Amino acid sequence: MNILSLIVVIYTPSFFLDYLRFWIHHSHQSVKESTRISNHCSNSQDNDSVEVEPRRQQLFHAIEEMFSGSPLLSHLVIKDKIFVNARDKSDPEMAKIKKNIIEQAIEQPTWGQELPKCFIPLELEFDSLLNRNIPLITMNHMMKINAAQPVRPLTDEELKVFLKFQHSVGRILYFDESGLDQHIILSPTHLIDAFKSIVTDRKFCEGDRLRQVSWELMSQKGVIAKKSVDDIWHKKKYKSFQTHKDYLLGVMTHLDILVEPRRYDMTHRRIPAEFYYVASMVRTDDSTGYLKSTNFVQRNIAIAFSSSSSMIPPALSFRFISYCLSIFAVKTYGQQNDEMLFHRSAVFNIDPSLDMCVNCDDEKIVVRLVHLNNRKLIMRDLASCIKECLAVALEKISQLYVKTSSTGSVIHEGSFNMSLCCSSPVDPCLLPMSDHQGQDGPWICPKHRIEHTKEMLSSWALQKTEITCGVECPVTDNEFLRQTPTDIHLRRLSMQYSIHETKELAIRLGMEYNTWERMYDTLGEEPERLNFEILHRCIESSSITFDDIKKAVEIGNIKNPHILCKVLRDKPIDFDQEPEIWDYEPSEEHFDRLAPFVGNNSLPFLIELGMEFKTWEQIRFRQKERDLVKLNRDIMQEWKSTFCNVHAIRPSLRHIGQAFNNIGKNIKIIENVLADFF
Repeated sequence: MNILSLIVVIYTPSFFLDYLRFWIHHSHQSVKESTRISNHCSNSQDNDSVEVEPRRQQLFHAIEEMFSGSPLLSHLVIKDKIFVNARDKSDPEMAKIKKNIIEQAIEQPTWGQELPKCFIPLELEFDSLLNRNIPLITMNHMMKINAAQPVRPLTDEELKVFLKFQHSVGRILYFDESGLDQHIILSPTHLIDAFKSIVTDRKFCEGDRLRQVSWELMSQKGVIAKKSVDDIWHKKKYKSFQTHKDYLLGVMTHLDILVEPRRYDMTHRRIPAEFYYVASMVRTDDSTGYLKSTNFVQRNIAIAFSSSSSMIPPALSFRFISYCLSIFAVKTYGQQNDEMLFHRSAVFNIDPSLDMCVNCDDEKIVVRLVHLNNRKLIMRDLASCIKECLAVALEKISQLYVKTSSTGSVIHEGSFNMSLCCSSPVDPCLLPMSDHQGQDGPWICPKHRIEHTKEMLSSWALQKTEITCGVECPVTDNEFLRQTPTDIHLRRLSMQYSIHETKELAIRLGMEYNTWERMYDTLGEEPERLNFEILHRCIESSSITFDDIKKAVEIGNIKNPHILCKVLRDKPIDFDQEPEIWDYEPSEEHFDRLAPFVGNNSLPFLIELGMEFKTWEQIRFRQKERDLVKLNRDIMQEWKSTFCNVHAIRPSLRHIGQAFNNIGKNIKIIENVLADFF
């Protein structure tokens, strides 16, 4: 299109992310409006100055109409109406553009940030490497470059800060993750080209038989063999990727572009798979009839995640499905036992009697738990754990798409709204969580008139049972009262109090109000963790005993002091099914299967396994991303490999089962998930 003039609009940095979503969702209307604006622009050059200003006003009204109701409107800055003649190199309006850009740059949070001068030589070295067509270097190479600096080489810590800063401004790519932190990508397009060699459109594979075959398999099954990737990258066009093949594939799996399925040997140790899943490449829809199977409505419960902004980008859906692929096994179904991975949807095996069905569209992501026989047999603890892990994963993934403002603030929470979903597999009705809280009786969905009982609607919420005090209580035992609580005692005690009650108790135990307030500001959205860490801080600061806690509870009238007896109680558990199997040593496969079902109870679970709070801090420090499943897996691995060795404990599934039970999880979850072991 030959456009004589352009409207210049200044926008905030995240404009493009929101515009991408807007364009996908409103593409037809956007093209129409863009054409109308362009025509106005062109025509405005042919009119005299008297008619130009009213026409300009019309154009800017058209822009506001175009983006009305979308997240983009908040990014647009239309304080100056700038019209540029694209054919005039000396157009004086360009000075206005420069002025606006500078003003916007000054308002950005990074403006004026001081940077060390010693960064400059390394930046120049990067330019030199790129000029020599070197797009990727190893950390060893980077350290040699740094050591050769004539003024002062950076320390290891300073070098990492430098690399992270260069990554944050988009100049390089550096992933501070184990296994990925030994390489630096100097040219981000190099990584993009590696992606495109695998994840691409069919038209770009024409004339290349190997890539056409791989594309067909990915579009139908969503898989690509590792050998196929190797064969593609051995071709002359992609030879440059072969040198650092393991690293590039590691980045692609880190970003959930590729997902390596979990495979195990006869001893249940993890072994490499022969292929990758590529969720974004699947083009086939579900034609298996699974959603229309017998009594499907009576066999499923569902929850929906809807974006707080205008829509859910397909890329987010693909990453979410890839996340599920990394945790659960894909279900096989039908006469051909085909894997149920489709375009923006998939079905996974949770245990032999339970599936998880995920369906994504532009407005919502629906997650269904489908029981083999009846939805009433779905355990609430299991549903709540799955909900917690998926909610955290979605929030983490959505940070690529949330809006940022010129103040630099990022929306860390609330990117998604959760709603209960009716059991209809087609066009399901939604019941917002806030409405469910006030629901006394059953809910009859308006479109399908399906009745959903209060008990069924509550399946996604964690149910906590109350333990009553027995006849003999340790609160009356002076020997008990003289003891200092351990972490496991504090964990169980913290579960008995509300945030307000814990604050009162902590202040009476000597904590300064300002200290409590700072901790509340940091952990207020995680009440159970907040309560525990407040009590833990009290114990750290002075030698507090159970007697001190009892007196503080009595003076402050904070519940009945006999609640202290609960800190010594394990919840009763009966390992009745195949008791000898509970004595098996847990394997990597066990940990992989069980990790999702700990849910958002990582800290209590760690404590119930007998580990100390400092171990929690170490594991959390090592984990760069907020991934509940990975965190729970790391906790179990740390318990087995370090804690049990140090304390001469023989690790067994019985320990895992007891810890599950003590954090309020039903032991049947383990029995079902590990049914093929029992």
